[in-house]
Amino acid sequence: MTRQTLTFVAIWLFSCLCGYAQGEENLLENPDEDFVIASVIVASSGEEIYSEVGHASLRLQCPEHNLDFVFSEESEDVSHKVLQFFAGNLKMGVRAVPTRKCINEYAEDSRGLLEYKLNLPIKVKQRLWQQMDERLEEDDIPYDFLNNGCAVSVLSWLEEAIDTDSLQYAEWPEYYDMTRREIVSNNVMSPWGHVFFTIFIAGDCNDPDVSKSAKVVLPKDLVEVLGKAKAYGRPLLNGKPTTLLKPTREVRYSWFTPDMLAIILLLIAIANVFVRKALLRIPVLAIGAAIGCFVLYLVCFSDLTCTEWNWLVVPFFPLPLLAWKWRKHWALPMAAICIAWSIAMLASPHELEDMALITIAVATAVTYFEIHKSSKPLKV
Repeated sequence: MTRQTLTFVAIWLFSCLCGYAQGEENLLENPDEDFVIASVIVASSGEEIYSEVGHASLRLQCPEHNLDFVFSEESEDVSHKVLQFFAGNLKMGVRAVPTRKCINEYAEDSRGLLEYKLNLPIKVKQRLWQQMDERLEEDDIPYDFLNNGCAVSVLSWLEEAIDTDSLQYAEWPEYYDMTRREIVSNNVMSPWGHVFFTIFIAGDCNDPDVSKSAKVVLPKDLVEVLGKAKAYGRPLLNGKPTTLLKPTREVRYSWFTPDMLAIILLLIAIANVFVRKALLRIPVLAIGAAIGCFVLYLVCFSDLTCTEWNWLVVPFFPLPLLAWKWRKHWALPMAAICIAWSIAMLASPHELEDMALITIAVATAVTYFEIHKSSKPLKV
């Protein structure tokens, strides 16, 4: 269904609904007139890094008129636009697809789907559908997972449709005293995914003083918050969830983890202090330089959120390697910088950096120390 067709159908639907709307109090007491169903759909984790935390969307149905759509905040297909993603040029926006198509797509990926019915009066669901239809006409925006991700978007849509005074959240737990980047970092289970999110979410622009509801960036947190909330004096979620799909394949992470790679590099670096073979420097310096070039590119050229600065630039700064001829002058200072950075990261109360990255920084420091020793004249 095209956007124009969907808009026409939605407007027609709303005109039908208006004939039934006789005031909020009466609607709450006339369930027979409630022929629109609204619910939140949560998808289980996928194998791709970007699907690590699952996905949340909004389902709106009108069985009487055979309308059933899933609305969600979606990015462009990153698998075909990796370079655009790194450059910060990837777009995202509200999309609407028929529910059956949505279910089939998740079934192809072997992911599960749970549906949580929303206990809202018809007037609010009418307003919610109209607002979603209007969002379909809005221009896409730059990709921003934390500020405009799926979970925080669904919650903001509900807040806008429900009167502010009619939506009551339960007491917020201490969990929401953390910053949004800490919440995401603590919930990414994949080892490689954790390194990926560490690189992209390490910026302090994700630590503003925002409302508690703006920190609901994960689908599992969204369900927990909605399950304890009330709208118009009634529980916002209506009973237990319905299983639309069961996951048919368990998400498995690679046996070769970033920690394993980091330990191997550290052992190579330590061994080379004693054997002093130039070839043993290559893997440590190559991995460190690759990380440094990647992060430096993000800082200097990318428009991704929070890439204006990244502390990983400090230990993995690649430019000294271009001055290899003068390594006896910079090797020891760079080793000291890497060690100081690693100690600072371990002592940080936020613990934002990944342990594998800290270990690689230490391996780089050891290698710089070995380079310093090798550049000294040998005593006869």
